[in-house]
Amino acid sequence: MKLRAISWEPRDFYQGLPQHGVDLTYNLCMKPLLLLTMLMGCVMAPAQQALDVGLEPHYHLLLENDQVRVFLLKLPTDESAFVHFRHSFLTVTLQDGEVIVWDEGKSPIQHFQVHKGETSFVWLTQDQQTKGVSGGFRNDRPGDYRNITIEFLDPAVGWAQMGSGTISPPASMFLGGALVADVLLQPGDEFPAPDKPGAELVIPLSEVHMTASNTVGVRNSIGEVAWIPAETPTKLANSGKEPARFIAVQLRPGDSTNHPPAP
Repeated sequence: MKLRAISWEPRDFYQGLPQHGVDLTYNLCMKPLLLLTMLMGCVMAPAQQALDVGLEPHYHLLLENDQVRVFLLKLPTDESAFVHFRHSFLTVTLQDGEVIVWDEGKSPIQHFQVHKGETSFVWLTQDQQTKGVSGGFRNDRPGDYRNITIEFLDPAVGWAQMGSGTISPPASMFLGGALVADVLLQPGDEFPAPDKPGAELVIPLSEVHMTASNTVGVRNSIGEVAWIPAETPTKLANSGKEPARFIAVQLRPGDSTNHPPAP
């Protein structure tokens, strides 16, 4: 099993992603997308009306419960989405490409190269969660731009990544209230069950065919997600014939309870 290297460059509201080490060899990589970066010197854009992420038609709801809302963002060529968030959130890019990302009040002109599996966490302060923040994506390249967006409904998630830094493997690090790992399982390899009580979200970056110790199988494609409830924690074994790559988000509510977010 290989866990890809995680690194980031801190910008404004962006927080770097953690990495999770296990006994097998890991090579971690998660790089922030910069949704809320300040575009210095940009001309102010015309007034735009941001929609709640749950109402924006390019965001397709995949999963909703009392802990997360999970969306598939799908942007065809020359289309954009301008959305409003009131919760800290995570984005997982599903393909290599290029996308325009802009902040509210700025012009949608700055392009960002993105890579399959790039995972970015945006932490919102208590004040930002009260008022909300807005930003947008625009695709002006051939082919669809797609990402998975996970809203954390627990306001305390993210307390551990308010600062900046660089993660070098091997290490075990978390957002605070959630642990995120970019996992590559060779056929027959296993990913361990969470070491603390909590549900787990699996986001495939390839076709995955996995068996679980509780007999629940995970067979999903890119753009789909699988939810493993806290009541049935399990290790995941790659039962397919090809390597399986996925993002695992392990929710750790006890961590959030012990460390509330800064005001």
